[in-house]
Amino acid sequence: MRVILVLIFGFLSCNVIAQNSFVLSNIEIIGNKTTKERIILREVTFNLKDTIFFSDTAQHVFKTENNLLNTSLFNFIKVTFADTLGAWVARIKLQERWYLWPKFVIRFQDRNFSEWWKTRNFSRIDYGLIINKNNFLGLNQTLQGQFHYGFTKKIGFKYQIPYITKKQRGGFNLSANFGTQNEVFSGLNENKMLYIKNDSDIILNEFSAVFEYTLRTGFYNLQTFAIEFKSLSSAHVLKNNSESYLGNTNGYSKYISLMYWYKIDKRFSKNYPLTGYFFDFKFHQFGLGIVDKSDLFVTQITSNYRLYRNILKRHFIAGSAYINVSPKKDIPFRFQKGLGFHEYVRGYEPYVIFGQAAFLAKANYKLQLVSPKEFTLPIIRKWKKFSKVHFAMYWNIYSDFGYVYQKLSRHTLNNKLIWGVGTGIDWVSYYDMVIRTEVSINKEGKSGFYLNFVAPI
Repeated sequence: MRVILVLIFGFLSCNVIAQNSFVLSNIEIIGNKTTKERIILREVTFNLKDTIFFSDTAQHVFKTENNLLNTSLFNFIKVTFADTLGAWVARIKLQERWYLWPKFVIRFQDRNFSEWWKTRNFSRIDYGLIINKNNFLGLNQTLQGQFHYGFTKKIGFKYQIPYITKKQRGGFNLSANFGTQNEVFSGLNENKMLYIKNDSDIILNEFSAVFEYTLRTGFYNLQTFAIEFKSLSSAHVLKNNSESYLGNTNGYSKYISLMYWYKIDKRFSKNYPLTGYFFDFKFHQFGLGIVDKSDLFVTQITSNYRLYRNILKRHFIAGSAYINVSPKKDIPFRFQKGLGFHEYVRGYEPYVIFGQAAFLAKANYKLQLVSPKEFTLPIIRKWKKFSKVHFAMYWNIYSDFGYVYQKLSRHTLNNKLIWGVGTGIDWVSYYDMVIRTEVSINKEGKSGFYLNFVAPI
């Protein structure tokens, strides 16, 4: 009798599952003229012959579309499930990007565009050409050549292979660069940048070669192991400041760096995230002391956490925390870190604050003024990889707090809490384009208008 009851229960359970789910019979990929199917399927959250519950299809669509979008291989992705005469099919419709980019580059050596605009000094601009062949061989590989002229003269190449194993987990990156400068950021005065310059000759030569091994487990976890050889050679007036700049009196430094970087990235759209979270931890060792005979041994540890939430329709909040620690007390200026450049308190854009330890916290509220819209530019309708455009606009208000510790510092912004508040408008479009216009005021009561080209958090 028990056997009969078990069989009846098992039959009824299977019938209930069958009514609430389906078995995936086929995966159709449409629009991948260049990209290999295995690169696309690496980002898909389901497999052939999977039993998929109807209640889970929306999550599969959401996650798969986001995973594919974050590869930066496609402009638009649409995933659907369909019942075709009793056989369930998943359709992945893609619009590939343009993969060969001769990119003209203009980079400002000042803290940002707004700081450069105060002087409009064209000698403080890097301009050049970066040629990217993205999605090389249809395998999401990248070939890059760099040619820079201006403030920094540089040539270099990079080759990125995300997957070299059958399971598409391990990959590697190779790069090498050689550059020269006749003006070098060499110090600070009251947290303002100081430069050493020689109009007639080169004062710094720099060569680097890097090998990285990457390990991606699942969709969202990435580990990077890197080794770098670097050679720095100074001349003229910079050589006279070599002890403070490079940490020796020789005027040159050759050393090996080791780096480990762990990332968890579950943001929806890395370009301009509105939901999800990001965490990373990085250990960077510059020089190995007597091992590489460099007499350099500088350790840096950094970590980030960023959280993004959709609290109401068209209303979003975000927050982040950043920490940077360099245990050594006396660090050559070349290797010092803190707040400034990529990590900074908004409202303190003109300043650089270096120290042994730094902390930064940011909070942001966004109101979606224009929800993401897709439209076709009629003038270039025939160029499908460019003619279809998406656009969105956000108003935001924000507050940032930071602190940089440095023992016996003579700079006014070290060893004190600083903060800035402000508001602005963000424009977001295709090919990872972000334009931010902001007005900020800081603790000292100084205000300014700033223009930026990356997401605020």
